[in-house]
Amino acid sequence: MLKKLSVHILSYGGINAFKSLVPFLMLPILTRYITPKEYGNLSLIETSVLFVFPFISLNIHSAINVEYFKLEYNEFKKYVVNALFLSFVSFIIFFFVFFIFSNNISDLIHLAPIWIQLLAFFAFLRVFSSVMLVIFQVSGQVKNYALFSLSQTVLDFVLSYYLVVILKEGFIGRIEGVYGAFFIYTIISIFILYKMDYFKKTFTLKYTKDILNFGVPLILHSVSGVVLAMSDRYFISYFYDNSKVGLYTAAYQVSAILLLISLSANQAWSPMFMNLMKQKNFGMVNKIIKILFILFIVSAIVVYFVKGIIYHYFIGEKFQISLEYFSPLLIGFLFQSLYFLYTNYLFYYKKTKILSMITFFGAILNLILNYILIKKLGVIGVAYATAVTYALYFIIVITIVYIKVKVFL
Repeated sequence: MLKKLSVHILSYGGINAFKSLVPFLMLPILTRYITPKEYGNLSLIETSVLFVFPFISLNIHSAINVEYFKLEYNEFKKYVVNALFLSFVSFIIFFFVFFIFSNNISDLIHLAPIWIQLLAFFAFLRVFSSVMLVIFQVSGQVKNYALFSLSQTVLDFVLSYYLVVILKEGFIGRIEGVYGAFFIYTIISIFILYKMDYFKKTFTLKYTKDILNFGVPLILHSVSGVVLAMSDRYFISYFYDNSKVGLYTAAYQVSAILLLISLSANQAWSPMFMNLMKQKNFGMVNKIIKILFILFIVSAIVVYFVKGIIYHYFIGEKFQISLEYFSPLLIGFLFQSLYFLYTNYLFYYKKTKILSMITFFGAILNLILNYILIKKLGVIGVAYATAVTYALYFIIVITIVYIKVKVFL
């Protein structure tokens, strides 16, 4: 089991490392070919899409991750199709809402109305890819996961480079590159699901209630998570300017290397966790969690001591000043990584309402801290707000898991 987990962690780690190269490689390109204001607009559009995504997706990828181990295969296929249909309905609703209120929303977040109108479409383009990847993940198809994920990443980079550098379309070229790749892989996902006989099964809505009961409470959790991860950019943009948003984003991306490690580990661990819990092999579950707990702490220490090397090779001179935001962000990501380990219990026992409440109140706290600390400390204040909030997340979640499930380190 440990050997298999190690192989999967290395596999997902390699995949995620390659995917994470795109933001690093695009950073010097974008900062050379677009203005700071355009870079800030790009960041805000991506932030807004991530905010909308949980409402469009209804978190069906999380539900699919759990139900794969609980349903017979043919019933699982019906579950997936039912989930995709509900996501499509949600997309239609939100598309018209954004179309009608685009001018009002534009005034609030300082983006042109056309981008508001496209937010639901951009978010929906992410749904099929996320579902396809989670199916590959839970079924242990690491090679297919790698091929699908990495080829989409390559296409994303090639299209973006061509449109931004060759055609000089500015930040619009980057958006076209990202969502052009998502559009192509949505078509590919539909084709793969068709070939895997998903759409040939009798369509049913019998899982609708279960999907909504699982996914809707998680919307609050997901949106609150996006608020925690991305609201800092809105505060920086409001109190300072979008050039500061660019600097902060650079530090965020470098310190998020730790998340690359922890997310890769959790991607490999999550399906094994679900299977071991189903088998009631709690001893093995606790043993592996201890190992991963130590791995994340050691990884954070290593990332801290190599930050200078990373900045030297991946971050241009204009962005070196962002190093001051690195340490508090890294501490925040360490607590977030440890938090991931224990949320698996809440997902398995379908305690999504508890998780949503924790994340919601954490997001409110983060907004308050962002406002107070950015006024007192400047941009680094939002980095401190991130660290404090994730520390509280971890403490609260591990306490609840200990009380409810009677497990600990």
